[in-house]
Amino acid sequence: MRYVVIALLLSACSYKPVVDLRASGGKAEFYQRDLNECRQIIKDSRNWFVIPGEPIDRAMVNKCLIGRGHSVLSHS
Repeated sequence: MRYVVIALLLSACSYKPVVDLRASGGKAEFYQRDLNECRQIIKDSRNWFVIPGEPIDRAMVNKCLIGRGHSVLSHS
């Protein structure tokens, strides 16, 4: 059980969406900063009972990046 929790925690941090930086235009230079900020926003807003690494995290990261003007190609 302990290893499952550790794997889930690590998987939440490892998700890296596929983004077309050329299509993101001038926003491309801010991609890494935006990705880190989106992850932090989601982490801060997460309820205590939500398991890190659930598919909702991926969808939320994608939505956050799209909202910041990035062209996200990966799906949740």
